[in-house]
Amino acid sequence: MLKHDTGAVLDAIRSTTAAAEAGAAVYASSATSNVVVCPSSTATAGVISGQHNGSISRTLVSTDAQTTLKGSDIHAAASSASAEVLLRQELEEKLWSQTKELASEQRSASAVKKALASARAELAAAQERRRSDRDNLRTAQQAAKRDIKTAERMADEVSHAARADFEWRIGEMRAKIQAELREQLDALQISMEAEARRADAAEAERSRLYDKMEGIICARDRG
Repeated sequence: MLKHDTGAVLDAIRSTTAAAEAGAAVYASSATSNVVVCPSSTATAGVISGQHNGSISRTLVSTDAQTTLKGSDIHAAASSASAEVLLRQELEEKLWSQTKELASEQRSASAVKKALASARAELAAAQERRRSDRDNLRTAQQAAKRDIKTAERMADEVSHAARADFEWRIGEMRAKIQAELREQLDALQISMEAEARRADAAEAERSRLYDKMEGIICARDRG
């Protein structure tokens, strides 16, 4: 688009300076000759023809009325044409410089757009990774909560089992101790009963011996 517009401007400049360049060509061939400007229906400026050796004439095609110009007028026109040519060259150089600057700016803008698109793509990828990480973290947290609940349930079960086992063992130990104590008490009771029987037998024997001694003493006293 930029190159097309610049070319149109340059074409317009070339069209406006065509007549001046034609006048400069006339002056270059014969600066002191007369010039006849004739009307024409097919061009605005352009063809100049000439004859030398005393019958010199120059014909400039134009839409104006027929006019005879002198060499001084042609010189002025040529100078003006040269100035216009220089101006045109300067304008072309400026336009070309501006075209290069605009092209450079367009390349810079294109590079900026590409960098911006790349940054947006990277941002979108980072956001997607962040969403994925957040989802993974949420999944890990849920799994950790389930594991914690399972561990707590297992700990409760182990605690209940340990408590039941402990109570069972305590009951077993209590029953065993009670049985042992009962056996010891029974043995002690048997021993005490035997001791009592022995004491009773000894007391009876002592009483029998005492009675026997009294009988002997009484018999001795009578005799």
